Amino acid sequence: MKVFIAGGRGRVGSRLAGDLEARGIEAVPGGLEDGIDVISGKGLAEALVGVDTIVNVLNTPRFDAEGAISFFEGAINNLTAEGKRAGVRHHIVLSIVGVGEGDASDIGYYLGKVAQEKAVRSASIPATIIRATQFHSYVPVLIDQHTVDGKVLAPRSFIQPVELDEVVDLLAEAVTTLEPGSVVEIAGPDRFYHDDLFRATLAHRGDHREVVTVDGQEPLEAMVPRGAYRTGTVRYPIAGIPTA
Repeated sequence: MKVFIAGGRGRVGSRLAGDLEARGIEAVPGGLEDGIDVISGKGLAEALVGVDTIVNVLNTPRFDAEGAISFFEGAINNLTAEGKRAGVRHHIVLSIVGVGEGDASDIGYYLGKVAQEKAVRSASIPATIIRATQFHSYVPVLIDQHTVDGKVLAPRSFIQPVELDEVVDLLAEAVTTLEPGSVVEIAGPDRFYHDDLFRATLAHRGDHREVVTVDGQEPLEAMVPRGAYRTGTVRYPIAGIPTA
């Protein structure tokens, strides 16, 4: 089996490549560092020769709706067009828990992920969607994103972070055993409120920023599973946080 990982040099893609190679599966990283630009199409046709499965873990720093939608839809369209010509049989996309409901948030980035899911579902290559909650390691970044004038503005809404390695394991399972057409969600074993999680994380890191609880602009359960999901086993690495 030969797998092309779009975004294969990132924190998810690089770990997935190592996991697949340990299983005896050839993993082809596809990123700008490899001379491959999925958005422009440069180098893509050559990289997909002999590929059975595409795993799409591409990401963008664009949080505006126009930029995010253009990026995620454009990547799907190019991967589908070149993948179809190369005989690719399966396209696996990493998405986010909540966006599949279509009401998670009006933040542009999430609208981009909604568009990504719609595009891959309607594409000609059979697809599998893996939706994950926020990674444990991303929580400090999330705190920074919620910081305004030195204060952390945290909604009293749910968050259920998951360990990155468990998401990578699920992606590898999708490559090796899941039937195309599957939609699988994964979340960590514990559900918290954002403000409680942020306060505990900052205290653990010796960061004295004040956390201010604010009204959320989205439903309480917007970014946690609302149906069946895979439960991770690795707990958030700070003990004693109240669960929701």
